[in-house]
Amino acid sequence: MAKSGAVNVRKVAREVLLQDHQGQHAAALQRADALAVDHPTSALAHRLAGVLHLAAAIRARRDAAASTEQNMAGAHLNSARSGLSAAKRLVPHCVDIATALGDALAESSPHREAEVEYGRALAISAPLDPAKHNAAYGLYGPEPTSMDQRLMWARAKAQRALDLLRIAAEVDHVLYIFRRDGAHAARPHAKRVAERFPGSARAQLLEAYMDLQFFRGLDAASDKRACLRRPLASVDRAAQSFPNSATIAAFRAKLLFLLGEYDAAERECSRALDLKIPHDPDEDCIPPGSISGADPSARLVSLSRLFHELVTKILGLAEDYWNNSMTAQRRSDFMSVRLETLQEEYNKVVPSSPPTFTISAALSFLKEHKSRRFWVCPLCDDSMKHTDTASLLDHLCSKHKKEVFPRLKSILDPKDVLEGDGSFGGVTYGRDSDQHDIMRFKPRNDIFKWMFCGPNRRIVAPKPFAEMREEKCKTGIKFLGIIKKKLTTLPTDTSSTKGELTKCMAQDPKVSAQKISAADIDAIFGNATEDHVTTAIEEEQTKEKDHKSADELKAELHQV
Repeated sequence: MAKSGAVNVRKVAREVLLQDHQGQHAAALQRADALAVDHPTSALAHRLAGVLHLAAAIRARRDAAASTEQNMAGAHLNSARSGLSAAKRLVPHCVDIATALGDALAESSPHREAEVEYGRALAISAPLDPAKHNAAYGLYGPEPTSMDQRLMWARAKAQRALDLLRIAAEVDHVLYIFRRDGAHAARPHAKRVAERFPGSARAQLLEAYMDLQFFRGLDAASDKRACLRRPLASVDRAAQSFPNSATIAAFRAKLLFLLGEYDAAERECSRALDLKIPHDPDEDCIPPGSISGADPSARLVSLSRLFHELVTKILGLAEDYWNNSMTAQRRSDFMSVRLETLQEEYNKVVPSSPPTFTISAALSFLKEHKSRRFWVCPLCDDSMKHTDTASLLDHLCSKHKKEVFPRLKSILDPKDVLEGDGSFGGVTYGRDSDQHDIMRFKPRNDIFKWMFCGPNRRIVAPKPFAEMREEKCKTGIKFLGIIKKKLTTLPTDTSSTKGELTKCMAQDPKVSAQKISAADIDAIFGNATEDHVTTAIEEEQTKEKDHKSADELKAELHQV
């Protein structure tokens, strides 16, 4: 029986959603269940409890493989179905509730039941305003302002869910054929799925995936290099059609790595890590559900780790190639750069016409003063360059007596100042075979340690010290946030030096001629027969079993 008193169910529901959004899942779920019990005639309360139980089931299923966690997932799924079914009985003409129920059925019962519910959502002839029974509308950001717009979004969501369900079912069926009859039997089916769903990243990836399995299954000792060009061509087309799919990018980067195209593999990893609006990997991955993570962000972090690991492998191979395959002369040539190239890079950082700084002027200063460092007066526009602090101090005391206390000169005795010439012993200058001026760096043992460090692309004009200090404090706080984020998403910045070296590796005939065996493929992609998740038929059987034991699962949930 409902409790008496004027309780604003929507207000409480929004508080519960915010609590769940902050990570307090258990407390939010408990409040949602209590709200549904206290207000049995509120579709909004029942929908809230249902969707939170569904989220809890997904977390339990993906965060642990233990049988107890799987049982908890089944119990939560049963509660999700129960709550959303109650909301549907109270409000049968709501597209949003029907879609949420379809989501629960897709996770907990055979695909056909979810497909029926999604179809019913799309067929509702006189639907209610989706916002009326969904407390989440407008809670996390701007939402459609009119009922017509909200209905359009709700129908689009239902249609997308239906499409994803059907594609996942087709993919699961192909994977079942693969495991039962082999890749040779599954390949034609994969091709038909790709042709049937040209707008699906998962369907397009399936064709390349099955080609890879077929070639992997050939004679284990045979060279697969030439064969791998076929799945690479397929995934190249998929990457062009779906540039925001990090899942396709991961598959493509792995293939490029296998083929020894390390520069292209690194660029693909960097491109994927730089995506502004990437797809949820759960919508594209093969097998479906194979990328871990309770939500899209967590799944993207899983992929980012994969990209980072692949780049680390490339870096290790590059170091080995540098130490064992490159001659001393080749390493020396590699460590040189034309001055005109340096000038072009500087102009990209600080564009101006004419350039405010030129490499040639810096070299002239070096030859004249035997130093690479100079100081300029911060108190005047004098363009004079002071080659040491003593010269600058003389200038300050003679030209700016009011601003600089004269006794400062007696305190800072130039004889006690360690100047140095600012030289850098690791650099020499000369000309290459084409008579271009070059700068040559001395090879360093820690060169590969710094290859992840990208150039600073921002140069600003000098500012007053107080202003600079305040800005540095603010910037430091921002950087701490960025560092914390990068510890989760892993670094994405790489230098052009590593890119040039990986190009050298890819162009080396010895590298490109290396044999690729089935074991090499397994080392990058994993073993298809051992690492696959439950296939379509097995998963459907599991869902039917869970569906039949719903009462037992519900009882188990209440006992915890």
